Amino acid sequence: MRFLICAVLVAAAATPAAAAPCSTRIAFVHRVIDKDVKIGFVDKKVHDAMTADLDQATKACDAGDDATAQKLISSTQARHGYPVRGQPEE
Repeated sequence: MRFLICAVLVAAAATPAAAAPCSTRIAFVHRVIDKDVKIGFVDKKVHDAMTADLDQATKACDAGDDATAQKLISSTQARHGYPVRGQPEE
């Protein structure tokens, strides 16, 4: 399990956040937080808050507003302690 977590973190660090389209990035963050809540790394309340934020990013992404979606994803990650690579911190 530790290897999987390390692999995810290395992959996230190696790929700039802005390089992935918003839909790909949203799906990636969902997978990470789903696994994190499952193994007890984050509380269900944090997962629920992040999911609500990502739902807003999904709406922007679906509307074709990639820039807004990317900003929402980055701010969600930063607010909840997940590293954001390739973009300035807010």
